[in-house]
Amino acid sequence: MNTETMTQMTKPLSETYVWDDGYPRPSENDRLYTFVCSCIEAASIHEGCKASDMFRRMNRVGLIHDYIIPCYDTLHTESRENVIADILETLAFWEEKKGVNA
Repeated sequence: MNTETMTQMTKPLSETYVWDDGYPRPSENDRLYTFVCSCIEAASIHEGCKASDMFRRMNRVGLIHDYIIPCYDTLHTESRENVIADILETLAFWEEKKGVNA
């Protein structure tokens, strides 16, 4: 299978780029949303709740689109422990500020 065929096969899922060796690599959006998912999952594990419940909490106060995504360039360079601590601290602050119960 050539590079063009591989790229065409994956295009509907995301804008995919191909390494020199012909293997596809994830697009920037793929990496961004993988990071968002890992933040949701890690935060839910830390808090002892379902990932779907953590997503709802984050989504309710706008944490995903107003904090995690815009700060991706900075957050993804930190350790997982620091990222999760920061996200949970920010989530608690935003929930309190907006009068939302966890």
